[in-house]
Amino acid sequence: MVDSPHLEGLHLDPDIRDLLTGFRQHALYNYGEMIAVKQVVEHPVDHDEIEQPLLTAVTAVFAEPDNFDDLFNHLRDPGSVLVLNLPPNAGRTTLAYALLARLQVEGLTSQARTLRYGGASDFPIRRLPHEKNQGFLLVLPADEEESEYQVSPQFGSRIHTLTNELRSLDNRLVVLTYPQQWRRISMGAPEGVAPAVSIVAPSEIAASWLAAEEPNLPRQRWLSNAEIQKLLRGGTPTDTLQIVDLIMSAHRRTLGYSLEQPNYQADTDEGRAEFHKLVTEVTEARRNWRGKLLEWHRAEGRTSVERNFLLAASVLRGAPVANVYASAAALSTTFKEKAELSTSGQSSPGIIELLDTVEGEVTEKGTITFVRPGWDDAVLEYFWTDRPLARRPFLTWLAEAPIKDRQEALEGLSQQEREALAQRIVSFALRWAVRHRRQEPLSALAAAWHTSQAESRTRRMWNVLVELLSSAAAQETSSYLHEMLLNWSKSDRPALQTAVIAVCASDFGQVHTVKAFRRLKKAATPPDTQVTATLRVTVRKLWAQAHLRQALLEFITNWCRESGEEGTGGHQAFAALASAPSPTDPSLPLLLDSSDEQERDRTMGMLPTGWTTLLNQEPGSAQSAEAKDAVRLWMSAALRDERLGEPILGSLRQAVAPGGPEGSQRRRDRLRTYVVAWSQEGEQTLREQRETMYARLSQLLDNDLSESVQRQLDQDAVDEEP
Repeated sequence: MVDSPHLEGLHLDPDIRDLLTGFRQHALYNYGEMIAVKQVVEHPVDHDEIEQPLLTAVTAVFAEPDNFDDLFNHLRDPGSVLVLNLPPNAGRTTLAYALLARLQVEGLTSQARTLRYGGASDFPIRRLPHEKNQGFLLVLPADEEESEYQVSPQFGSRIHTLTNELRSLDNRLVVLTYPQQWRRISMGAPEGVAPAVSIVAPSEIAASWLAAEEPNLPRQRWLSNAEIQKLLRGGTPTDTLQIVDLIMSAHRRTLGYSLEQPNYQADTDEGRAEFHKLVTEVTEARRNWRGKLLEWHRAEGRTSVERNFLLAASVLRGAPVANVYASAAALSTTFKEKAELSTSGQSSPGIIELLDTVEGEVTEKGTITFVRPGWDDAVLEYFWTDRPLARRPFLTWLAEAPIKDRQEALEGLSQQEREALAQRIVSFALRWAVRHRRQEPLSALAAAWHTSQAESRTRRMWNVLVELLSSAAAQETSSYLHEMLLNWSKSDRPALQTAVIAVCASDFGQVHTVKAFRRLKKAATPPDTQVTATLRVTVRKLWAQAHLRQALLEFITNWCRESGEEGTGGHQAFAALASAPSPTDPSLPLLLDSSDEQERDRTMGMLPTGWTTLLNQEPGSAQSAEAKDAVRLWMSAALRDERLGEPILGSLRQAVAPGGPEGSQRRRDRLRTYVVAWSQEGEQTLREQRETMYARLSQLLDNDLSESVQRQLDQDAVDEEP
């Protein structure tokens, strides 16, 4: 194998190399979608800009397809649109970032930004930013059969209009879709807008990553080895990164060898033998060390104490060794073993003896590490498969591991160590859910960490679970997680339902908007106090995303129209938004905090349904108190800004109009009561202004009532005619 010219002499800034490490780890964690690097670079999923360090990192590891120059040439002209029609986990996001990076390098754009599609079927062209010389990335949301949501079949034909808008500001656009979707929406698209992309060999991807992250590693020797080539052959980019990770782990371990140990890079018999040993380790690790673990467990004299210590050490990677020892004792107790691990006295094996048995070592930081790469993950998977009847007690112990202090251990876990441990445990649970379509570890963590959520120690554990689950579920390849979240939302278990709603507030809700809405609604029915509190927080977080606002309000409005328990969540969602002030201007309702006049008008048009629900709340309840506060906020905004006065009064007027939904008279009386109370607050001058505003609203309500009575009289007269 010969390196590509761009790999020779590649030297990266240490910060970029650290970024690449996080990039690779999160890509592996999220099963291949490189957009997962948002965890590493200031969460670009929450912002428009694709930051320069990210583009630099992608460029460093990018293995160009043979027709990369041709793909780039599609973007040279202002207004160009390039559709990358590739399945998920095919490196499409990395390819898009590389194209956007090159646009900047060649001076054709000054910035790269993401566009969010939003929750509607059509992508509103008006949402295109007005800045010049931009390179945009638009990821089309996956078609969702379960909710009958699909990207509009007219998308392809609208690319012509997109091109004109982009050209006017010297901008360019890369669109990500997948083959099945593109076949459905491509009718009318410009010819050649979605060219084929050449396949990049896994060995080239591996060479690029190794050169960037570990430039001193002899990559040609590794990648020309027959066993390594066999592992790489036909693999996905994710498979390739897993092998890269194992190769780098094996190489880095040799850097700590003493002078007496053979150098695997040496062209000697000893060097070649050592290299063969490392290759064998990589291939065994790729197969989860199944053979070696079976051999270890079957060894004569193997005890439950040793097995439990190995399992505890594998789970508690990075924890102080004394904590691992005490936790292994707790695991033996959890399993009700006959031979328990006693931490007092010397009746049981000590740490040194057990470490030798499980082939582990203690680092300078006092934590346990294993010589074999990937050994700890393999231990967990072996146990799960080998001991199905021990899973339930193991999950109980697992959930307690980052929370409970083991009194026997002198060194407790710091909060940082607890969070790192929680991340490892959630990572294991997510991998297991995706690989084996089993949700038990995740649901056990949600149940255990939700119970004590108010406690400071557990709150962060819960947040780690929500953050990582949302990040993983945001990926288009995570169909099982989407199914699992839907099942959780219908489970009638508040812990799982709360987790679903919290997940919808983050990346999952932004990327899979319609799926998130459906799960929100399911999880909030029937109502539960804890679930409802999380729902209110979630809808406010989603409202902060401008591209979701209209779809969110339309969803909530339709939800409010449902009766009984089905509509209770809709009321709570609308109340949370209607009663909230703008974070930038407390005198302005959150729902009106927009500089887009068209968006504000559309918001006003949807408000009457929500106001109807809000004013239906019985006096004396917490909901009626919130309705009163909301009316006070909106009337104050109407008084302060004359431009808002008429539309605000109009939306309230429609909510209590005669002939509307049942109970209009009660709603009208409550509205008058709330506005009268508001008008009598404040200094004398302010009260006079408020009383004038109340009189204005009251006159409108009286006019509506009078017109309704007159219409009824006219209809009665017509009915009486012979």
